[in-house]
Amino acid sequence: MIILPGKLRVISLNNPLALRHVTDTLEFFPNLEYELIPIGSAPDEENQISILHPLSVDPERVFNALLIGNSDIAVFQAIDLPYPLPEGLEVVALLDSGDQNELLLSPDYISLEQLPIEEDPLAGYSVIVARSGHSELKTLFGQKDVRSKFGKVTLVGFGPGNADLLTLGGDKALEKADIIFHDDLLDQNFTGRYRAEKFYVGKRKDCHSFRQDRINRLLFNAAKAGKRVVRLKGGDPMVFAHGGEEIEYLHRNFVEVNVIPGVSAGIAVAAYTKIPLTHRGISSSVAFVSGHSESVRIPETDTLVCFMGGFNVRMIAQKAITQGKRPDTPVMLVHNISLPDQQEFFSTLEELAQSDQKFPTPIIIVIGKVVALRNNSEVEVLKPVFLVTGTSAERYHALGTVIHQPLIEINRIEPNPELEKCIQDLDQFDWIFFTSRYTVQFFFDFLEFYGKDSRSLAHLKIASMGKLTTAALKKHGIKPDLQPGEESSEGLIGEIELKKIQTGRVLIPRSNLGLPVLPENLARLGWEVIRPVFYENQYPDHLKPLDLT
Repeated sequence: MIILPGKLRVISLNNPLALRHVTDTLEFFPNLEYELIPIGSAPDEENQISILHPLSVDPERVFNALLIGNSDIAVFQAIDLPYPLPEGLEVVALLDSGDQNELLLSPDYISLEQLPIEEDPLAGYSVIVARSGHSELKTLFGQKDVRSKFGKVTLVGFGPGNADLLTLGGDKALEKADIIFHDDLLDQNFTGRYRAEKFYVGKRKDCHSFRQDRINRLLFNAAKAGKRVVRLKGGDPMVFAHGGEEIEYLHRNFVEVNVIPGVSAGIAVAAYTKIPLTHRGISSSVAFVSGHSESVRIPETDTLVCFMGGFNVRMIAQKAITQGKRPDTPVMLVHNISLPDQQEFFSTLEELAQSDQKFPTPIIIVIGKVVALRNNSEVEVLKPVFLVTGTSAERYHALGTVIHQPLIEINRIEPNPELEKCIQDLDQFDWIFFTSRYTVQFFFDFLEFYGKDSRSLAHLKIASMGKLTTAALKKHGIKPDLQPGEESSEGLIGEIELKKIQTGRVLIPRSNLGLPVLPENLARLGWEVIRPVFYENQYPDHLKPLDLT
């Protein structure tokens, strides 16, 4: 005997259709004593026919009445019940009203050919909602609760492909299953050891055996038929799978769901290549992203693991560079992780961004300095990073990793009548002073352009500002007559004064930003100085964001 504290208070919309639905549902319990609590104004006769179901009124009013204790239960058509219910409420029973579509009752739970997927699986069912924790109500209405005949669904992760990675929990669920819905990211022969019926619902790029909404419906139909159902997925059911969609669909339709995790391919890739995703001093953060869409986002993280990116490798590399990753960042691509035919490919973002190479799928992409640990020691990978903003970075490469981002561009000025006249009149000069390697480079470019070479300088004496300038001159077969110990304009003036070099007419090729220190001091000493501008120093128009980690 179930003892209730007096008549049940049943809340309902105040219209004939809603009240009729409540009374018809509660006829399943002939000995139940209850009173109806209508809410809302009763419609006039002209408009009442337009009110089709109890939730033509804001459901929050119904839920609030239950939560504050103004009623004990509410009765809804199952297809109208909002999901999820507010905290503090629960469905105490799902009732079969007996007027479902015959196709919904078909024992052939894996046949959907005749069943429109839009058909709601709970059409014709009613639900009774009450505050949580009322065990006497669950006991009373549980006598007719059809959920007691439903089976359960377990989402099981198979791992990246090697059957040895299936968990003990996953194996137990498969042993107990009546039916297994599986995809193709696993060993097809492995499922043969289980007695359950097998049904393939694999999905690959442009080749889906079933759309996701149909897979959801198949799982529901099998559970509704009382089956113990396993949805077997490659990797982990909750990582770049449709586990969340399947759970919501089944919960929305009152099917119990369990989840047994699997080894995600994004985790397994580290173990099967022996390349860590995180490493002290190299990577303290890792992100997992889906790469199947052109809208893939590249988060700011030390290591990036990209799933399903086999058809977008070039685009992913280009986006990573555009968003600040260094072009020389190492990349690893791994096909069929954990399987005997596992393949590994190594590259850099820059190489991939410029290549149309096709890779086998499925493939996992790992981007980050940790990839360099495959062929380098930790000490080598941990070399310091230098940002060089000058025009040359060669001298710094031996010290560590160099990021070269020049903050100046050097461009030759053409046409240049002033310089042309100087080159045509070289016999009128006594000296040429070269103040940088760029003055050497551009001067000899112009010299060649005007049909001359180093022999045109045979009568001239040459001064070099420093070692790099001297090295540039030697490439043209010229050894300077003068090079100061202190590589500066002041150093060169000091050297001239110290050696008491005779004054004369000097040509000093320069940039548009050439400083006046050298020519002013030479003029003070009595030199005649000619300073043609033949290249410009400019700020770059398009500086890229940098990854300095």
